[in-house]
Amino acid sequence: MNKSALQDIQQALNTIRSEIERVDDGTKWAALELMLGTSKSVVALAKKMAKPDTQTVTRTVAVPKTKIIKQPSPQQRVANTASPTDNAPVKPQPPLANQQDNSDKR
Repeated sequence: MNKSALQDIQQALNTIRSEIERVDDGTKWAALELMLGTSKSVVALAKKMAKPDTQTVTRTVAVPKTKIIKQPSPQQRVANTASPTDNAPVKPQPPLANQQDNSDKR
């Protein structure tokens, strides 16, 4: 775009600004909508001109999934039923009657 085209556009915008200051709010909104529509078309044209001629290729890449395994929390040990302050000796139990008879027969 050359310098004279930019000067012409700037002059037109200055004229629009001066006209907008003199009109009511409804006309200001309508003028703003017109300028926005023009801006959109100019941007679309610029994108089309700047767009490269290459095509994009989309490839699918397999991503392995990780499996999360939750380990159970360590179980608390069951406390011994005997109190730790119990220091009394443990007496052995005598053998049962039928076990005493078997030892005699051997």
